[in-house]
Amino acid sequence: MTYTIGLLSDTHMPERWHEIPKTLPKIFKNVDLILHAGDVGKLWVLDQLSAIAPVVAVHGNDEPQVAIDSLPLTQIVTVAGIRLLVWHSHYTDRVDELESRRVPEMKIKLERIAHYGRRVGASIVHFGHWHIPLQCEVEGVTLVNAGGIASGNFILRQLIQTVALLTIEENGRFHINHYDLANGRHNDPDDIVNTDFATAAKPYHGSILAPELQNKVPQLRGNPILYETLKELAPQCWWGDKSVLTTADFTTALKKSSFATAELGEALSLLDPQLAAF
Repeated sequence: MTYTIGLLSDTHMPERWHEIPKTLPKIFKNVDLILHAGDVGKLWVLDQLSAIAPVVAVHGNDEPQVAIDSLPLTQIVTVAGIRLLVWHSHYTDRVDELESRRVPEMKIKLERIAHYGRRVGASIVHFGHWHIPLQCEVEGVTLVNAGGIASGNFILRQLIQTVALLTIEENGRFHINHYDLANGRHNDPDDIVNTDFATAAKPYHGSILAPELQNKVPQLRGNPILYETLKELAPQCWWGDKSVLTTADFTTALKKSSFATAELGEALSLLDPQLAAF
């Protein structure tokens, strides 16, 4: 008997993606089980996936509180004698997580995940968090990231939405295929073990900010008004018809808002000092 398992992660619905992509049920139509490696979003995402097959999920680091409270950090699933660890792979301490992002080498990051898998005796670790599809063997453990459906944050877009299928034979042999949700086609990811995170992410992560805003990221993230405006505008790029957000887009949205004049003036001045007089 052969078992087929659908792998996905980082749906972030509906905050960063509005619906299950139309091609996903077609790719997963014959699966026996679906494993979601975290950053689910609203729990109805799992309900919708369960119309295809039973779902096992863990929580990520960027979830509604109800998902964090309801879903485990890790989950062991065993199929045909193959033990799988499902884990988002983030650090539970925010300081540790931010510090880890200062380490660029993919090999170091992957060794940490493999070590966690070895510790629980897993042959396969299905993890998320990076929004980068990959498959490799490290320290005797097969690591697989199905990629992402939604963006990693409010400044990026997911350039290629991907999922994966894990097929396990009765004798314990297994293989993994990755799929591009734009066309439903098999799409093997590049070998990224010996590269750095930025290089690995480049084909999959793209900015939604126009060039004049590229150096304004700290302000957009640090000012509550600008950040809320960014969250309001971002869907126009994610599933709308805009390619990038411009200073003019922010200015128009802010001028239509109900924020206090002083707070609004401060936010506008952070975008462009010449706008402070508004």
